[in-house]
Amino acid sequence: MSPGVLLLGLLLYLGLLFLVALWGESRPSFTQSPWIYALSLAVYATAWTFLGSAGRAATEGATFLPVYLGATLVLLLWPWLHGRLLALARTHRLTSWADFLHLRYGPGPLAPLAAGFLVVGLLPYLALQLKAIAQAFLFLSWEKAPLADVALLTALLLALFAILFGTRRLDPSERHPGLVLAVAFESVVKLLALLLVGALVLLSLGNPFPRAQAEPHLHPLLLPPEGLSGHLAWVSLVALSGLAFLLLPRQFHVAVVEGQDPRHLPQAAWAFPLYLLLINLPILPLALWGRLLLPGENPDLFVLALPLLAGSPPVAFLAFLGAVSAATAMVVVEGLALSILLSNHLLSPLLLRYRALGSLLLWRRLAILLVMLLAYLYFRLAGEAHALVGMGLISFVAVAQLAPAALLGLYWKGATGTGALAGFLAGVGLWAYTLFLPTLARSGFLSPLFLEGPHPLLHPEGLLGLKGLDPITHGFLVSLGVNLALTLGVSLFTRKDAPLGGRTGEVAALASLLERVLGKETAEAFLKEAEGLPGTEAAQRAEAFLSSALGPATARLLLLSVTEEAPGAHRPLLEEAARESKEVRAYAQALERAQAELAEAYERLKALDRAKDELLWAVSHELKTPLTAVRALAEILAAHPDLSEEERGRFTALLAKEAARLSRLVEEVLRYARLQTGPAPRKEPTDLKALAEEALSLTEPLARERGIRLERALTPLFTHTDRDRVLQVLLNLLTNAIRHARSRVRLELMPKGQEALFRVLDDGPGVPEEARERIFEPFQSLSGGMGLGLYLARRLAEGLGGRVYLEAGEGGAFAFTVPLEVEDADPSGG
Repeated sequence: MSPGVLLLGLLLYLGLLFLVALWGESRPSFTQSPWIYALSLAVYATAWTFLGSAGRAATEGATFLPVYLGATLVLLLWPWLHGRLLALARTHRLTSWADFLHLRYGPGPLAPLAAGFLVVGLLPYLALQLKAIAQAFLFLSWEKAPLADVALLTALLLALFAILFGTRRLDPSERHPGLVLAVAFESVVKLLALLLVGALVLLSLGNPFPRAQAEPHLHPLLLPPEGLSGHLAWVSLVALSGLAFLLLPRQFHVAVVEGQDPRHLPQAAWAFPLYLLLINLPILPLALWGRLLLPGENPDLFVLALPLLAGSPPVAFLAFLGAVSAATAMVVVEGLALSILLSNHLLSPLLLRYRALGSLLLWRRLAILLVMLLAYLYFRLAGEAHALVGMGLISFVAVAQLAPAALLGLYWKGATGTGALAGFLAGVGLWAYTLFLPTLARSGFLSPLFLEGPHPLLHPEGLLGLKGLDPITHGFLVSLGVNLALTLGVSLFTRKDAPLGGRTGEVAALASLLERVLGKETAEAFLKEAEGLPGTEAAQRAEAFLSSALGPATARLLLLSVTEEAPGAHRPLLEEAARESKEVRAYAQALERAQAELAEAYERLKALDRAKDELLWAVSHELKTPLTAVRALAEILAAHPDLSEEERGRFTALLAKEAARLSRLVEEVLRYARLQTGPAPRKEPTDLKALAEEALSLTEPLARERGIRLERALTPLFTHTDRDRVLQVLLNLLTNAIRHARSRVRLELMPKGQEALFRVLDDGPGVPEEARERIFEPFQSLSGGMGLGLYLARRLAEGLGGRVYLEAGEGGAFAFTVPLEVEDADPSGG
């Protein structure tokens, strides 16, 4: 194809773009559409996508997909992620992430360093666009001219195009409907061109997958990643591309500066992922046909070579225009965004110092040219040694270094400027050491010894002995991991920066300043917004106008001439001190409460320890008597085999009695131990009258032995409770009463409100007044027993929601209550 024809077609296409932009400027309402917003986001799909994705797929298979999966995942969260950022951008007229860093962390080196680093870090990405267009031009024209010469001409043309489209006014926060429409138009062109190439190749050559399966050397392209390193590389690329989509300056410009209508976000959340799906559909078939039919060709040129192979030069020319549109859109918006970064954070403070602020628009245009020439210089130094996708990924890792400072600053109040700066500097240093400088070493501009590192543990592509990872994955994980760790760690141990004091001023003076610096239109827009506002809010609005055009540092300096410190400007500092003092007091109070709780716990432990000692003493004392009797009786029976039957029967009965006593003592100890573990009661429908009759039957032998008469007055009652625990309480109370009664024990059951009341009465001596307070404590006995019966009865009753207490009057009168509960017949409420 003739170079003249290609050049003429390129110029005509650029002229068409210029007409589209002019038409958009004359009809700004047309660009206020969610479809235009979604298509403008497709500036993410550059020449890397159009040409480089097929090249990566031809060499590494489906690993080109994570670059788009990351952006898709971010878009699913787009309304939530960008909602807060859009609100801040509208209020403070933000033009870049560097503006946000200045707003969030205050004046300091972080924002200027971020601006300068983004320019350097994105040079490989811009060089990628130059390389793509130059490669495509030389390939289709069959020229042998040096690639760099074509790249230089391309850089100059695109710089001119970016200047014409993006720097017509000084205020970069003002929307550019023509630019947005041109970007959306180019998104349609590159999508249709790539789909047309894919359709032509499939219709002409057929389905490549059966032939690829017959070629063993192509099988790796059709398989998912293998091993830990393969999966780690895949996940890392997804995360990296998602962060790049959020943080790339051109994405911020089209998503935040140009598109500030939050109503567009929900549609973009599904429309842009659909766009990415469509533009990637032809990639793998093109890559496979390229490997099958063009084994010696540069994989990055398969999109152009296959239409020629299919006998369709016009489609190849359309593919060339698609590559040009992909590169042009990126270069125009990225060049504009980077020139704003340079002028607002680096140039405007210098121009203000030398009283040359009026030439800022000229310097912004020169900044675009400077960025293009620097990209060309990088291309000359290292660009020809790398594939397109590799160059783009190096820039992606560079942009990702903003993530900890930006995202933590957006969603975590604890992030500090010191922490953000420490993490950012460490991440930038590791990015340069692991990715940027190795590209220069491979190109011959640094010694090859650099790739070996000064020590095996300091290998640029294998720090600390990390092996098996590709350079991009290694550089991304190391640099961003250290960046995030330092940002979090230093922020936790440093104080948050004090906010700047507020300023106040007269609206007229502020408008006069804006007119002198930014022009009459800006001053009129400010007067319309500031009408009726107090001086402090008017000063904030004026600062936002100045900051968007000149940068936050310069805007603050200019405001000093027409404003004064607002009353209460130091209030934030006082509030911060008061808050910290309040936190200290709260911490001291918390320590006091913790100390009191520890002291209380210590006393409880001491009490439990005493209870343990008392239990051991009581158990040993109580068990000693029956054990001694059992032993003595057993020795008598063993030593006197000639005892009469009457004597032997008497001793055997005594032996059985002492064994039964021993069994009761052991059972009480076991009940005490079970009660300490606190098992939950097992409730069931229970007939309380029948349960009381059973308790009387079980204690009747003991009563008959002691000559005690058992009386009863029982009312039929039913409830939902733990039957065994109620029975145990009654047995303990009845046994206690029988031991102390003279002639009779009476058990009564009656309803009392919402409870069932048991009363156990005996005609014994009663409980002395001095013993009433401790009668329910463990190991407290008036009759020489272990003293666990009443304690167990009260604890069991409390576990059932009832009570055991001692009534006043003569003799012993113990009361026991149980809640009257009825089980629901239908738990569902039907």
